[in-house]
Amino acid sequence: MSWSKLNKTINAHSVIPLDALSCRDFGVNLPVNFPFNKAKFTCQALAMLSQLNDYDLKMVCADIIQICANPNAQNSIKHSRNPLRRLWRTKYPFRNYHFLIQYMLNDGMINIDDILFDSQLHGAKSNFAAERTMLYEVQRLSNHSYDKSMDRKEIRKIQGAWEPIPTPTTQIKTQHAAVNGMQNELNKATWLMGTHLDRAYEGDGIKAYTLFHNPTDRPTLDLVECAFDKRSGTKSHNAQHLAAVLAQNNQQGKQVKWLAHSQGAIIFCAALEHYRIYYGKPLTGQQLAVHGSGSNVERLKRIAQSTGLKITAVRNNPYDLVPNLAGCNDLSSSSFVRSMKFRGFVKGGDAGASPHTLPFLGLVTYADQLQLLGYNDKADIVRKFIKTLPPTDARL
Repeated sequence: MSWSKLNKTINAHSVIPLDALSCRDFGVNLPVNFPFNKAKFTCQALAMLSQLNDYDLKMVCADIIQICANPNAQNSIKHSRNPLRRLWRTKYPFRNYHFLIQYMLNDGMINIDDILFDSQLHGAKSNFAAERTMLYEVQRLSNHSYDKSMDRKEIRKIQGAWEPIPTPTTQIKTQHAAVNGMQNELNKATWLMGTHLDRAYEGDGIKAYTLFHNPTDRPTLDLVECAFDKRSGTKSHNAQHLAAVLAQNNQQGKQVKWLAHSQGAIIFCAALEHYRIYYGKPLTGQQLAVHGSGSNVERLKRIAQSTGLKITAVRNNPYDLVPNLAGCNDLSSSSFVRSMKFRGFVKGGDAGASPHTLPFLGLVTYADQLQLLGYNDKADIVRKFIKTLPPTDARL
């Protein structure tokens, strides 16, 4: 049997003029203000655009519109081997480069030859602020999981249960996904979110998950970002990006089980607010578990309900200042006293002693955990609090 192409003249480098209708045939939804009369695309460039989520597509299109308006701007660099070809580096978000656009000027038209992802942004960086918001697929390496009180040696085994060098991806292909909190560089976020997912969805036997990495810009800027997302109005790049990922999952009919930890809950809440305004379709196929919530849980539940997203469980340690005070979930005087007594553990580097870092397994387990690590005085404080609670209290 012999095979032949329908049109032998078309290949990856063939240039195609588009309009508002024909671009959708290639799976690309360009904005209404796109200058179709000034730009053409190769099949290769269109293939790349079709793989992007809505937020990345919006950012790339904004740069292409700038190219059409001023192809010789300072962002443009002449190709070293082909003087007719030019490169445009996008600055997205902030100081991190994201995409590299290759284009040529031809008879007054802008031919977009290719759109490349800057692989130098992949993975962990010694300067954590150089890491960027993106998706990573993380594979499990061992079955170690945090399901009881543990000593430091056992906790180190948990930290090695997930691959430290995850695979960058443009969309979610796994059943589970997570959004990490503040001051989580990529290496920490990979094992910590896998650990939280194990407890959020016990019995699922998670072998891989997708991390929506929220990079840290150090404590001060992370706090500014939290405040920005809690306000009404325009949301952060992180939140808009996550909303686009939620929309992409919804369009593709994917069933995704999410976990949001700490600032991740703030980002998720802001993303749902952005989604409700700009997308609107019910998120009935996706669900969310919340741990150590930096967001007010009741507010998050209301917004989730309005978008059709199901919140399956919430785990907040009564000694954790993040959900109690920062998330405004318990502003009672007793909560304030508990939070202040353990604030050093939240800020410190001992993951096992922190009421915030590892998943909350109950107050009894937390007291045992503190004693196992040598914090007998703090364990006694927790046990005294336990005696004041009824035996049916869910926090036990």
